[in-house]
Amino acid sequence: MIAENTEITAIKFQEIYYTLYPRLLSFSLKYVKDQFVAEEVVEDCMLYLWEKRKELQAVNNLKSYLYTMVKNRSYAYLRNNHKEIPLETVNYESISQEDQYIIEEEAHAILLNAVEELPDKCKKVFKMSCLDGVKYKDIAQEMDISVNTVKSQRSRAIELLKRSLKDKPFVVLYLSLLLKM
Repeated sequence: MIAENTEITAIKFQEIYYTLYPRLLSFSLKYVKDQFVAEEVVEDCMLYLWEKRKELQAVNNLKSYLYTMVKNRSYAYLRNNHKEIPLETVNYESISQEDQYIIEEEAHAILLNAVEELPDKCKKVFKMSCLDGVKYKDIAQEMDISVNTVKSQRSRAIELLKRSLKDKPFVVLYLSLLLKM
């Protein structure tokens, strides 16, 4: 279909467009969940391909390049419009260990700032149970409250954190992973 490392002529571009457009459209739709937006994303990518066709002659795998561009522009749309990035679409293997560490540290710092905004009892219960790993029974004894109160304060803290962090999906993911430990 696409001969790599050759000039993209009008005929070749038309072949690429008609072959890949439907696939790229459904690929973008997986992310943005909106037909109109997905069409815009794919059309922008195709326009970019046409405008930069001379520079893109050196691209080894044009199909892969287009899929990556569509994915990145779909993510950009979601970020810019404060939409949640579907977690099942994130390829964590493509993130280097150093980047993972930086993301985790940043998520942890943002989470700790949000924890400080919680009501006092929720904050104390959350810190003890989720961050320090103290058992419910021990928290109840230390705070002189029932185990059920500990559970409800923890649940309330988690709900308040998820609400306050709703525009930061990676921090919510980090929180979810923290809760499973």
